[in-house]
Amino acid sequence: MNAVSQFTAMPEVAEVQPESARQRRIALAVRELQSWIEVHDYAGYEPYDILNSPLFSAIGLRLRTAGWALIQIGKRFGGNTLRAVLHVRPGTNPKALGLMLAGYCDQFRSGAACSAQMRDIKSRLRSLRSPAEEDFCWGYDWNFVSLRGPVLPAFRPNAIATVFCGQALLDFAEVAGDQEALEMAVSVGRFIVARLNRSVDTAADLCFSYTPWDETRIYNSSALVAAFLARLGLKIENPEYLQLAKRAMHYLVAQQQSDGSWFYGAGRMQNWIDGFHTGYNLEALLAYRGMTGDTSVDSAVRRGSEFYRNHLFDHDGAPKYLHNSRYPIDIHCCSQAILTFAALAPEDSQAREKALEVAEWTLNAMRAPEGYFYYQAHRWWRNRTPYMRWGQAWMFRSLTRLEASLLGKEGQTRSVRETSLVS
Repeated sequence: MNAVSQFTAMPEVAEVQPESARQRRIALAVRELQSWIEVHDYAGYEPYDILNSPLFSAIGLRLRTAGWALIQIGKRFGGNTLRAVLHVRPGTNPKALGLMLAGYCDQFRSGAACSAQMRDIKSRLRSLRSPAEEDFCWGYDWNFVSLRGPVLPAFRPNAIATVFCGQALLDFAEVAGDQEALEMAVSVGRFIVARLNRSVDTAADLCFSYTPWDETRIYNSSALVAAFLARLGLKIENPEYLQLAKRAMHYLVAQQQSDGSWFYGAGRMQNWIDGFHTGYNLEALLAYRGMTGDTSVDSAVRRGSEFYRNHLFDHDGAPKYLHNSRYPIDIHCCSQAILTFAALAPEDSQAREKALEVAEWTLNAMRAPEGYFYYQAHRWWRNRTPYMRWGQAWMFRSLTRLEASLLGKEGQTRSVRETSLVS
């Protein structure tokens, strides 16, 4: 499949469809995407996986600039064909599995028969945990080199992959009563507290590092860690976790710009504002406030959501990657927008409609006839590579959440067979 294709004009704002038609279209998109992912056994290529080629792996980890340059080439221009030529094999990414498990849990809540998939993913996560770590944690299945951050060999743990897997395991424990999933999530909490550095650590503020080997101050990853600790702390009645979460959220609020935005991080080369990381921040704040009742973050949520809505979407509803540029339109920004507006819906009367509008725009502009989603749309061309974690797992997660939380399916009665799930 070619990564680069002839440009096709982006659709304008779609005509609003009747509610029943919207529901049917989203439900069909979920079924077709789920089938496509399961046929591929959750394995695929990733924007950053080019260093998995035996031709490049040693070079990339030894020479940072060369490794970074190779990743950028693979990310922007390397479709499936180039990866096959370079002997990059489709991989199974732990974060993709976590996103799929969370999506299956939403389906299970709505009555779907997906217990086999949930148990299978739990087993895979158990096998793909980061090696040489005492507690459960996860990394990516490819060597990663960044000019602005760490150099990470494959499966070396990081906060983002670990938290998304941990949240999904908590989902599984809650919807299905799976005790092993809960024990794995509790282990994730121990990893976070014991192994992540505290790049900022004062009486009021706390920032968790991205990995155990750096002192980065990346706002979204620290906030997502805090939201997980708050949830786990309430689940297992651990007040220490709740205090850590409160301090980390206080730090996030303190780093918000006067216009309601957040930079990606505090580093000199991290002062950009993008759609999906802004969405991460908002979703983490909303989850934390909803669980703890901490109203001190109210102003940050309000100002952040206003900036998000007003600056990170174009006139036709397209989710922008950066606040000051329409292109590239990235599938991750699309999926996170659906999740962010879904999270805002209980308190924002317009957010539900906005989530549906973004979903419709994405189905019109970024979906292949086979049911998967393209990676990016640029001004004159599209990258149609169906990246598994970056695109497919994220869209499955967002569309299943949309179905469950916004389309009236959450809380339906499950069948006797599914209710009696045994892990």
